[in-house]
Order: sequence, then structure tokens, then C-alpha cells
Amino acid sequence: MNYDDLKEYVAASFEYDWMTLLDIVGYFRENAEDGIDINDLLVRAAAAAAQLVRDGAMIPGGMRDGFQPWTSTPEESAARIEAEAADMAARNHRLNIGEIAWFTAPEDFPELVQGPVQGS
Repeated sequence: MNYDDLKEYVAASFEYDWMTLLDIVGYFRENAEDGIDINDLLVRAAAAAAQLVRDGAMIPGGMRDGFQPWTSTPEESAARIEAEAADMAARNHRLNIGEIAWFTAPEDFPELVQGPVQGS
């Protein structure tokens, strides 16, 4: 899976709407080898989403009267995404729309973009 291709997909998607982790899982599923486990897809997609958050390519948040960005740092947000996905995968829970996180373009909240996290 090419990270730059995923980054382009995400940026193009933000031209139309917000995204969820389920959108990224779908991208991984379309580009995965046959027979890959859905829980493995979730963990891989969450790791990629976390990296996109660390790199400032998207802002995580929730939906409450519109998009509300999380108040955590990019690293804390990324760790949360990875931990919640790992927990869901361990419980064999099927991800639903909006679970774990919603995402928006960094241009929507430029004050929250810190750029790539050093050491990641």
C-alpha cells in the first residue's frame, strides 16, 4: 500500500465531505490482496490514519452539531485511533460509520496543524 496514494485519496475525498475510518478501511479493502482478514484491514487502516494525523494531513474529531475536532495533540489522537482499532479488532467488532473518529481537511482547522510529529 502506497502512503502517498492514500494521502492523495484522502485529500481528494475532503473536497466533497468529511471522512470516517470506515472510508479508509474501504480504501485498504479495495487495494488489498484477496482473503485478507477484516480485523487486519482495520488495524492497518487505523495505523495509516494515525500517520496521516501525525503528519497533519487530516484532523480527527467527532460529530456533534457538525464536525468538532478533538482537543488532543496529533500524537495523542493517533495513539487513540490505533488503540481503539486494536481493541475493536481483538473483540472482532465490525466498524460502523463514525466509530473511532471522523476526519476533516487540515485547511478547515489550520490552527490545529502542527506538521509531522518528530520521530514518527
